[in-house]
Amino acid sequence: MTEKPNPGGTLATRKKYTPAFKAECVRQVAGEMPCSAERDEIKHLCAELKRVEMERDMLKKVVTIFAQPPQS
Repeated sequence: MTEKPNPGGTLATRKKYTPAFKAECVRQVAGEMPCSAERDEIKHLCAELKRVEMERDMLKKVVTIFAQPPQS
């Protein structure tokens, strides 16, 4: 560990990691895939998004219809 003075004048301790350790950390994080529970939640959220978008589109059409002046 190295010590560097910070703006307040006290010494701060900072850890130094080797390039190999950093590379291993990146490899582990990049290699993670969503677990089955996460996949199920994603599937559920996508279905809910699709339903809400459909409701929004229908409401837009209804507003357009009711915004028109009545026909006589």
